[in-house]
Amino acid sequence: MSSNGIDRRNFLRTSSAAALALAAAGMPGIGRAQQDGKPLKVGFIGVGGRGTVLLRLAMQLDWVQVTAICDISERSLGRAQRLVERRGKPLPVGYGKGPEDYRRMLEECDLDAVIIGTPWKWHVPMCLAAMEAGVYTGVEVPASQDIDGCWQLVETCEKTGTPLMMLENYAYFRSAMMVMNLLDLGLFGDMLHSAVGYQKDERGVRIGPNGELSFYGEIRTRLDGNLYPTHAIGPAAWAMGINRGDSFDYLVSVSSRSIQTERFIKEKFGADHPAAKIDFVTGDINTSIIRTAEGRTITVYYDTQSARPWDPIQRFQSDKGLFMGSMNKIYVEGISKTNRAYEDAGPYYEKYDHPLWKKWGNLDVAGLGRGVCDFLAVQQFLEAARRKAPTPLNVYDAVDWSAITPLSIESVANGSAPAKFPDFSKGKWKEKQDRIYYGV
Repeated sequence: MSSNGIDRRNFLRTSSAAALALAAAGMPGIGRAQQDGKPLKVGFIGVGGRGTVLLRLAMQLDWVQVTAICDISERSLGRAQRLVERRGKPLPVGYGKGPEDYRRMLEECDLDAVIIGTPWKWHVPMCLAAMEAGVYTGVEVPASQDIDGCWQLVETCEKTGTPLMMLENYAYFRSAMMVMNLLDLGLFGDMLHSAVGYQKDERGVRIGPNGELSFYGEIRTRLDGNLYPTHAIGPAAWAMGINRGDSFDYLVSVSSRSIQTERFIKEKFGADHPAAKIDFVTGDINTSIIRTAEGRTITVYYDTQSARPWDPIQRFQSDKGLFMGSMNKIYVEGISKTNRAYEDAGPYYEKYDHPLWKKWGNLDVAGLGRGVCDFLAVQQFLEAARRKAPTPLNVYDAVDWSAITPLSIESVANGSAPAKFPDFSKGKWKEKQDRIYYGV
């Protein structure tokens, strides 16, 4: 309790609630910004492979103080603590007494922000606990695996006034952000359609060295739909102003047959291996089409069981042009010399590169996830926490993008019938807002 009778957590909740209210009204959020020279105290929950990447990225910011780390693996926890100490920083307090020890960390530590990099099933309960503690909450994708979890996140965020941001790195791809900049400058008109995808060969990720199923493999024996949509949908939704003047209305989803993972197993382990008998129900290729309340459309592909290179597609089509991410080609009416051929996008990056990429594009973070775009997702979240301001991607983004999975499963199961998106924001999406970028 402070000398004026207001404890820190209640103050944070009050200031965050005010910031969220301002954001919902289309105004820039305000709060009491971090004092100059005062570190931002950050905790990490889950520091396995992905969590360690997020930790390393956060430590690129000299105003971040990693105060506490929680992980059920003693080895991962110790490694993460040593990473911080080797950078000349104080040793973070370690929490590793079982899967619920993150609650003790949130109770004992005076944190400004927490980053959650645990397996999916823990995202909702950990986010709820962090928001209840009044701590800015950043979570890996997806935020939730089901609609009920999405509602819990929204209701807790609104009740506590504590911001939640899903750390979606694809939204900060250089290509996507160049398109955002063209839109922000008024040069690309109004978005009409996007074709996006999460497309890469992940068959080897699902099967262990002895044929055992990983989590990623097991879930594909039970569910058929788009099981990992947030990377694909993030840039398209942000470009279209979803939750900032438009909203997802409904989707229809269809899956192809499932044959390629089973074939992969048989070729690797033989037809008589027990793993070759496993029935995978997830279609090799899932295609979902989303229609928004304002009549925009998005085609979302999910293709991770095919023998193929990585390709996020990132086709952005407006009433003034078209950007083809896979081809790195562009046409913009009024800028391009002719509409008979696409232009190479290279000169557009030189002239219209997003300010965030102009500032951070040369940062040496190669080998840390997807590099600069991963860093920007972390940096923008922590910058919002530092300023006590709304996060650039908010709780409504987190749940809308995550909800594609259960809705696509529902649609596929019902013969590709339309599945309606819940109105998680209860109409707040109708308020037009500018996209938020910090530190440009």
